[in-house]
Amino acid sequence: MKLTCFLVLIIAAIFTINPRLQAQSINSENLKQVKVDDLSDAEIKAYYQKAVSSGLSEEQLLTIATQRGMPAGEISKLRLRLAGLNSKSASIADTSKNAESTSAGRLINEDAMNVPMQKLQRDSNVFGSELFTSSSMVFEPNLRIPTPSNYILGPDDQLIVNVYGYSEQSYSLTVNAEGNIYIPNVGPIKVSGFSIEEAGDRIRNKLAATIYRAISSGQTKVEVSLGKIRSIRVTVIGQASKPGTYTVSSLTTLFNMLYLCGGPNEMGSFRNIELIRGNKPVRFIDLYNFLLLGERKDNVLLQEQDVIRIPYYSIRVQMNGAIKRPGKFELKAVETFDKLLSYGGGFSDSAYRGIVQVTRLSDSGIVISDLVAKEFSAFVPRTGDAFKIAKNINRFSNRVTVEGAILRPGDFELKPGMTLKQLLEIAGGLREDAFTERGLIKRQKNDLTYTTKSFVVRDVISGKENVLLNREDVVSITSILDLRDELLVNLGGSVRNPGDFNYTDSLTLKDLILKGGGFLETANTASVEISRRIKNPDIMQRNFKQTEIITVDLSKGLSSEGGETRLMPFDVVNVRAEPGYNNPRQIYIQGEVMNTGRYILQASGERLSSVIKRAGSFKGSADSTSITIRRIINPSLTVEERQAIIERMLNISRDSIKKDSRLQDNFLKDVELLGVNYLRLKENIGGNEDLILENGDIIDVARLTNLVRVNGEVYNPTLLPFENNTNAKYYIKGAGNFTSNANKKGIFVIYPDGRAKSVKRFLFFKSYPSMSPRSEVYVPSKDQSTRKGFGPGEWIAVSSIIASLATLIVAVVNQ
Repeated sequence: MKLTCFLVLIIAAIFTINPRLQAQSINSENLKQVKVDDLSDAEIKAYYQKAVSSGLSEEQLLTIATQRGMPAGEISKLRLRLAGLNSKSASIADTSKNAESTSAGRLINEDAMNVPMQKLQRDSNVFGSELFTSSSMVFEPNLRIPTPSNYILGPDDQLIVNVYGYSEQSYSLTVNAEGNIYIPNVGPIKVSGFSIEEAGDRIRNKLAATIYRAISSGQTKVEVSLGKIRSIRVTVIGQASKPGTYTVSSLTTLFNMLYLCGGPNEMGSFRNIELIRGNKPVRFIDLYNFLLLGERKDNVLLQEQDVIRIPYYSIRVQMNGAIKRPGKFELKAVETFDKLLSYGGGFSDSAYRGIVQVTRLSDSGIVISDLVAKEFSAFVPRTGDAFKIAKNINRFSNRVTVEGAILRPGDFELKPGMTLKQLLEIAGGLREDAFTERGLIKRQKNDLTYTTKSFVVRDVISGKENVLLNREDVVSITSILDLRDELLVNLGGSVRNPGDFNYTDSLTLKDLILKGGGFLETANTASVEISRRIKNPDIMQRNFKQTEIITVDLSKGLSSEGGETRLMPFDVVNVRAEPGYNNPRQIYIQGEVMNTGRYILQASGERLSSVIKRAGSFKGSADSTSITIRRIINPSLTVEERQAIIERMLNISRDSIKKDSRLQDNFLKDVELLGVNYLRLKENIGGNEDLILENGDIIDVARLTNLVRVNGEVYNPTLLPFENNTNAKYYIKGAGNFTSNANKKGIFVIYPDGRAKSVKRFLFFKSYPSMSPRSEVYVPSKDQSTRKGFGPGEWIAVSSIIASLATLIVAVVNQ
């Protein structure tokens, strides 16, 4: 009665949730009108949760609904909806716990495969160890497969029993500790210890004998599948990387378990792993069958309390050298070297297959022996043996080579009794340029040194000379082109493409000029000069003639008679330019003039005053007292020679010059600075101060200023106002005076016109250069590390000066 009242309350709750049913009165007749398809998942879930919370099971709830008048079709729909919701909820809950579900709703316990990722350290040379480098969930059992027919049920397994056809019903049944499942109105059924197929037959027979009699006639069918699977405990002992007891799913196979435990360790066997069940070994596993052949016959399902034992290896050998898979291999007692060779993939392409070197441990020490090929199938290795497969020697046993003026040069097979004539015929015969007077054979002697054998090529071809060949003979046929100089002619001067050209028979002057791209516009075609060497000069004469000069007039074009002049090998043809032709020369003027820019020189000797006049003279802001001209250097001295001059002139070490950018800019730059004082130039136009300009000159007229720059080894390098009647010392003091690293002997002044003056000395007196606006005082640094002592000549000079001073002092004292 209480259950009925509660069902009415639940149905009332459903009606409250669903507005479509609110108008219906709550009585037994109302359940006949309920449509499960009109109910949402949330409504059905709320209905089910309220029933469960009051102690009702799903089957009890559905039975009450049937009694209250709900149609059988709606009951079946409600059963399927509840089963789907329960499966979905279980899947979501287990996913959050790292569990796994299958397409059939199959689940495993959250701790069944809880094995963390772990990197394993092992000997990578052991064959098969690469499979177990890391153990993780990557090697978990595949739960998304149909239930194996040989799967043995046990406690905690869940069975899904679906009845369909004339009757429709779904049961979710868990195997209890006694090994039974309980079906309402049917009773307990023993399934533990039976396979899934056997359990299905037992359930089907029991249902047919009780509440679903249509099963016998085939009108109702029963489907039994595995839902939530149980966990089992498996123990791994022996030489495993991670021995211990593991809780895993009941679908775990032996290979899955080996992955989880990290496989055999460095001492473990790959060939004799034991599966112990019921205290008896039931299977011996050889992993080489899987590694080499892919066989999975030993990958059996594990059962509760199974033990996997990994013993020590008994025989392990090593193979190195020219083998496809070198490493350490485990062997069984009866296996021979042939079998071992197959484990390593066989010989590599470069291996010598005739003999294998074996290193074996014995009571007296290490023994080396040679294993020949015919003994491979009978030789039984021992543990600790090391096999070394050598590479084949890199030499040919039947090769001869022909090279040079032959149609098909290269390597050929040396056949027994093969002659040189036969080799030349196989190689396609001689080329047209072959030198038939002599050929050479480079032959290797028994001691691997070489000797040379000559032959007459034409006699070999005709059969007069018979030459037998040896292994590694190299036959050389020389080309006549290799026996003479390369014939060239040279074309230079005012042509588009001057250079050397190959001489050919009947080459004319016209042909050569056409090869050179023709004349330039500047060419003097009226006087083309051919220089021809004289082969046999009369060297007994004092002034013998070496070269013949031929002058040809081509002013009327290449088709003129002179163009047909025949050339000889090594002729030199020179096309000169017109005498009065010169490329326009240009200069550039910048700074404080009225019109800056590029100017073309009007005359070969145009002077500075003329260009300044053409530029509109100076602006009011110009410092006309000094003009700087930068001219591209065409030095006759190297940079090192110029450094030596600066070193002597300013008494500065060469390393100081290299380190000091200021000295580099002023004395070692790529242009020369020419200084001109325009005030003196105006007094004598065309005189020495009025310089003749050259192509590429850059004239710079600076802005007027009254500042003096002080740079180098002073405490405050700066700009100071110019003062009349002052010298460099005055401005050095204004810049804070010398630093401790100042080279006082090397002080120099750079004037605006580019000139430079250094400090003058007489005995103990110094004379500093005078200054002008825009000049610069530079104090270089001293370099103690490169300072040199006086040489013998300098010591003599210093001694002479001291002696003269001493004589002078004595004379003064005597007076």
